[in-house]
Amino acid sequence: MYYIEVMSVFLFLLVFGAIFAPFLGGCLVLLLVLFILGSLIVFFSLNFIWFIIAGLILYSAGFIARFYKWYHLPDYNEYISLHPQCKLDTGVSCFKCSSDKTLHAGLFNKQSKLRYYICSSCKTMLFRFKVLQ
Repeated sequence: MYYIEVMSVFLFLLVFGAIFAPFLGGCLVLLLVLFILGSLIVFFSLNFIWFIIAGLILYSAGFIARFYKWYHLPDYNEYISLHPQCKLDTGVSCFKCSSDKTLHAGLFNKQSKLRYYICSSCKTMLFRFKVLQ
């Protein structure tokens, strides 16, 4: 019976890691987290609910960190006023590498209304914007 609970926690963490592996730092960090959490289960005989709470706290921390980073990016007008040499006829260029190849990404997913532009060459976050529709 005890092994079923341990295996269910490992399966939960495996699914959790597959969904949020980039947030957790990749596969090596995920395996380290799995090992540590498995050790905590065995050593302290912790209940499964604590790992669900810990996962929610980790997800919330990632959500807040991403939003905080997005919120402190300049908007388009601020970006152009900070870097007037970056305004082009066809759009904007990167202030670090002067590349005109930019793309926009959603903050949380592809359909996110909160978006930001990044440089395709050096991956620098340039400015933020909101989709109105």
